[in-house]
Amino acid sequence: MRVLLISTNKIRVPRPALPIGMAYISAALKHAGHQVDVLDLLWESRELKAVREKLTTGTYDVVGIAVRNLDNLTFIDPVFFGPMTEKIVQCVRKYTSATVVLGGSGFSVEPLSFFEYAQPDYGIAGEGEAGIVQLLDHLESGGRLESISGLCYLDDNGRFCQNQSSQAFDLGALEPDRSVYDPRYFEEGVSAASDLTRDHQPAIETLQTKRGCKLFCSYCIIRKTEGKGDRFKEPAEVVGEIQRAMAENPAVREFEIVDATFNYPMEYAAEVCEEMIRAKLDVPWYCQLTPNAITPEFVKLLHAAGCIRVDLGTDALTDEALADLMKGFDMARVLEIDRLFTASPIEHTHCVFLGGPGETPQALRESIRFTERYLNPAQIYANLGIRILSGTKLQRQAVKAGILREGQGTFVPAFYVEPAILADRDTLDFVRDAYLSHKNWYLWWGLGGQNLTDRSTETVQAVADMHQEYEYVMQGKPRLERAPKPAAQPLKLTIGTK
Repeated sequence: MRVLLISTNKIRVPRPALPIGMAYISAALKHAGHQVDVLDLLWESRELKAVREKLTTGTYDVVGIAVRNLDNLTFIDPVFFGPMTEKIVQCVRKYTSATVVLGGSGFSVEPLSFFEYAQPDYGIAGEGEAGIVQLLDHLESGGRLESISGLCYLDDNGRFCQNQSSQAFDLGALEPDRSVYDPRYFEEGVSAASDLTRDHQPAIETLQTKRGCKLFCSYCIIRKTEGKGDRFKEPAEVVGEIQRAMAENPAVREFEIVDATFNYPMEYAAEVCEEMIRAKLDVPWYCQLTPNAITPEFVKLLHAAGCIRVDLGTDALTDEALADLMKGFDMARVLEIDRLFTASPIEHTHCVFLGGPGETPQALRESIRFTERYLNPAQIYANLGIRILSGTKLQRQAVKAGILREGQGTFVPAFYVEPAILADRDTLDFVRDAYLSHKNWYLWWGLGGQNLTDRSTETVQAVADMHQEYEYVMQGKPRLERAPKPAAQPLKLTIGTK
């Protein structure tokens, strides 16, 4: 079949992310014998015009729309991508008779709400490689919809059905189809504008060594969309994939491992590093780490393997906030890890949330003073507030705090920011001044031109407007009832077995 894959991601900060999910889907489809064309909307200023031109210059049986995020996850400057996705679906309907399929992590977070809002023919929640191939088999030859991994659809009674995701995809058996990447991702300087420590950003490639996560952070849905982190690529396959990607694209100078947490479990990460050293892989690379699993020996191993930068999922800078977020470490640990990386050649960034559950204005001020006095990262990357997602502890806390109503969905952006902090102008001014005074601390690019109190007031209204617009749009659409879970289990399909 002829398939068009559309990547809808529009987020460029901190750097444009290669659409690795779409690349995996493309690889699975091509392996199954289908023809694949792609459209990456990151590079299009007029998205619907680009979609229309693509649809009127080619003929497709299926259009797959990849949604990386529901929104930009930023309270202080919120952008909701649901309306754009809905308009893309309408555009596809207008110009083609192709079957429309939604997928990606953004769809998988809220599949029912997204389905009734955008009204595709099908959706695939969770990993999509097996499900999309099985769906195309069904469109060509028929069969039971209940057997398709992760498939979302309407039954004969108009009820919403969501199959389980079999998570049988073998990460080591298939590499992403890197031919779908737009060459502009690899132009030097495309990422440098948002980098606080470098004026020059070489072209980078990305790689997954595993899927899922074994951690239980209170706000996170990785376990829901990717699983429990128990599927790994063999270390030799990791190195081989890097070598092949570098050989195929000479512009690439650096690599980023985009696992949610590369070092959990640490034993596996150490094996990958040791394989890089054995293979004499001379490529600088980055990764995301949890402070839970870092030792002096592991830091030395990272450096020996070529790691030059790490983003630490520190998340908070008080013991109380770390415990509430279920991080599994305390501030003594944060300080220890900060000193380990400060003493090493590896740059480190603390990624943190400000104003999370239970954080008082006084605690927020103290955390900033602590950071200034004791921590020495290359960067602090902060967000005011945390995006609330369904099925999380954070959602339950938001209901208890009166930020969400009981039963309120989280398809439209919703953020947890402690109300006491939003109401404290002095503390918000203190935060703004602190972040402006450190060139390597990032909170928001517009911070120099506006105070946080006025900005927060505006964004609270902006989010309220998004909810009002959503309710208006939904007036003309049926609300879906969820069908009973199907008795049949999805068939397992391993793609690309060597």
